[in-house]
Amino acid sequence: MGYVESNLGKDEKILARVTHSKAGLVSAFLVAVVLLGVTAGVGYLTQYVKGLLDKNMPGDPLCTVLVIIFGLIAALVGLLGIIYFIGAAVEISCNQLVVTNKRLLGRSGFIAKRTMDIILLKLDTINATNGVFGALFHYGTLVVVSAGSQQIVNGRSVNLKFPYVKNTEEFRRAVLAAIDKAKDEDREAQARAQAEALARVHEWK
Repeated sequence: MGYVESNLGKDEKILARVTHSKAGLVSAFLVAVVLLGVTAGVGYLTQYVKGLLDKNMPGDPLCTVLVIIFGLIAALVGLLGIIYFIGAAVEISCNQLVVTNKRLLGRSGFIAKRTMDIILLKLDTINATNGVFGALFHYGTLVVVSAGSQQIVNGRSVNLKFPYVKNTEEFRRAVLAAIDKAKDEDREAQARAQAEALARVHEWK
């Protein structure tokens, strides 16, 4: 049993579930390849500059410093490419997000897990965005807009995002419909409570 299923309450039913696009790995791989290509280019440039300095300024310590700097830049760019690809793989394989008849429930992350549990009445909306790769490979990012879903990053409130989602519009429509239904039911419950309160007042009179 998964995280979502184990946390469902009584009479709570899943209305829609996020599905992730494997094509997101393709776009992440392309980004990683580009960054690794930059790494190779910087490595080649390092050797070229080293050759020029050895020829024109033999024994100059500037040569060693520049080689170290270029080497660190190359390593950093390559590491960013690898981290980006691994991050995409984690997002696709570990993130879970569902909307039930009562709340929006989800979990993200692999080691440092983040959980989200928002009652529909507390949920403002959910937006769907997609970038260049998303438009090409047919996936997008869901952005949960709610005070209960925000995290504080560098002193600012940031909404939770769920990237590489295949069924963004379908899931978004399901969430909005669930919010509307929850608000209607809440209004009806308040109206019944008010009617019952008025009835008791009349009985007392």
